[in-house]
Amino acid sequence: MIALGLSFLFRIQQPYPPLYAMELQRWETPEERRGQILGYILAHNRSSVADLSQHVATSEVTVRKDLDALEAQGLVLRVHGGAVASGRGRLEQTFGSREQEQIDEKRRIAAAATQLIRAGQTVFLDASTTCLQIARLIKGRSGLTVVTNGLYTALELSFSEQIRTLVVGGMVRAQSSSLVGSLSLDLIERLQLDIGFFGARGISARAGLTETDTEEAQLKMRMVRASLLVVGVADSSKFGRVSLTSFALPGEIDRLFTTDAAPAPILAELRERGVEVTLV
Repeated sequence: MIALGLSFLFRIQQPYPPLYAMELQRWETPEERRGQILGYILAHNRSSVADLSQHVATSEVTVRKDLDALEAQGLVLRVHGGAVASGRGRLEQTFGSREQEQIDEKRRIAAAATQLIRAGQTVFLDASTTCLQIARLIKGRSGLTVVTNGLYTALELSFSEQIRTLVVGGMVRAQSSSLVGSLSLDLIERLQLDIGFFGARGISARAGLTETDTEEAQLKMRMVRASLLVVGVADSSKFGRVSLTSFALPGEIDRLFTTDAAPAPILAELRERGVEVTLV
């Protein structure tokens, strides 16, 4: 049910078509129609059954059934005459929007970085959307232990019987769908990781990999120290930005995967500082 809810977000990123066009729409699946309903509710905060019926060009009876299904998944809350978005629905909208940014680059980066992973290894994947792409590529493998502070990464791997998934962190950060805090610090200090994969909000030749949230950065710093191989995975839009806290200085980064759209001067300086840069 959770995976079904996540799939809605990929269908609501485009602007809503005008009503006259919607009247010609024939939904291939109920999930596609429900994705449009969820998107409309998220955009308007609260929506009536009548408005939703017009928006998706279907009967009010069908809309009520769709709202029941969305409520069962925790994505909306039913109110008199309509529905409002739930906290989880808004969380998925935030994460879904971030995931779609530079999506082609993220998939290419993930495909290349995944080649480093071998059976029997213990791997850290942070809560970044690029690491989520890595999780999707490895979930069919066996003999891996994955440590993560990413809610969506943990859910992605939860159905992989051959992968042991360990979730660290304590407090949920809604904006990044990550777990941070002091709940598992004793455990983190004792972890031994073969590879750590890290996304970033910003990358520079001076500050390395940076984060906007200090608690998120603190957790990542500990995972950097626990990793034998520290691997940065970041699309070209992150270069030249310097966020509040550096969690991996250039000297602490072993490899960096990005695309040829990243600025050449920054890449050159990172290479001079000992970072092995791979362009995909």
